[in-house]
Amino acid sequence: TAYHDDNGINGVEISDLSGNVVKRIPSAGYEVVPVSGLSGDVERQIKGDSIRVVRARLDRVCFNWKFYSWAFSVLNPATGDSIALPTGFLMELAHELEVEWTKEWHCRVALCAFGQVSSTREYKALRVSEIRDRKVCEVITFDDANHGSWRRKQDPPSPHIFPSRSMRCVVVDGVVYFLKDFYSNYSKTGVITIEPGSVASCNLETEEWGVLRGPEQVQSFVQENEHYTYIKLDLQLELAELNNCLVMVHNIYSISIDLWFLTDFEKGIWVKKYSMPSQVARPFTNPLLMLDDGRIFFSEANFFGDREGFLRCYDLKNDTYTDVLQLKDSESIGIYEGSLLSI
Repeated sequence: TAYHDDNGINGVEISDLSGNVVKRIPSAGYEVVPVSGLSGDVERQIKGDSIRVVRARLDRVCFNWKFYSWAFSVLNPATGDSIALPTGFLMELAHELEVEWTKEWHCRVALCAFGQVSSTREYKALRVSEIRDRKVCEVITFDDANHGSWRRKQDPPSPHIFPSRSMRCVVVDGVVYFLKDFYSNYSKTGVITIEPGSVASCNLETEEWGVLRGPEQVQSFVQENEHYTYIKLDLQLELAELNNCLVMVHNIYSISIDLWFLTDFEKGIWVKKYSMPSQVARPFTNPLLMLDDGRIFFSEANFFGDREGFLRCYDLKNDTYTDVLQLKDSESIGIYEGSLLSI
């Protein structure tokens, strides 16, 4: 998780599953001076900011800055060293922006997902930027010694993905998955043009996009349950990675959280392996980690809409749900899989 102390220091905090802090690693921060492309004058200077940890499951910790979202860094907790990924657009894309009279500073990086290629163990990051009504995709390969450079790739198969909502993007075995936004277009037209639960995927090895259908029971949920609407279903769906599987999370508030595991990618087969009880099925609750002993850890945000919340643990064997760790930002959390001995 990220921390911000009383002295204004930002950094990454590593805790064990009992909530004990193992190590704190301060960040060097950044300083950015954006320049107006028209006059050449300095517009303003940005100092400080606060960190947000990217949801990933690696032996590295990836984070960016909340205000200046372009500034992504990758931290090696074992050594304390970090690298900063390049922040600017490619020359090709920068030229497109110039032609379109769009200032780069007004474009937004909606999401950056990190993972490892399964066959080579290379680290890669995928960056999705919002430019007017389109979403642009770039990929970078990096390691501790080489920061790499961004490469323009094929745009996502649909602009209707949820990159700005971190719990609707997850990396599993070198593939980045995005939950597709079925509701936005439906709210405008009254017609379902994207199936609920549909997923867009980007393979970090081939750097190619694909589309995956969601569980049939999720697709037909509104038709089969007359008390539910599409706007409710839109709020109930998330993605997670559990036991190295893609999981569709269907949180039916105050009733159950159904966990649908993708068991066959090629055939698009989903199996509902678990259904959490009503005590777990609270708004803004998403599974983060599942252990062999039957414990599932959930991040849960404050019901009143801010990002504060808790890391909680549900024990399948004992049917108990307990607090583990208080979170200042329930979406700023990842899993560190490196060696604790070196820390």
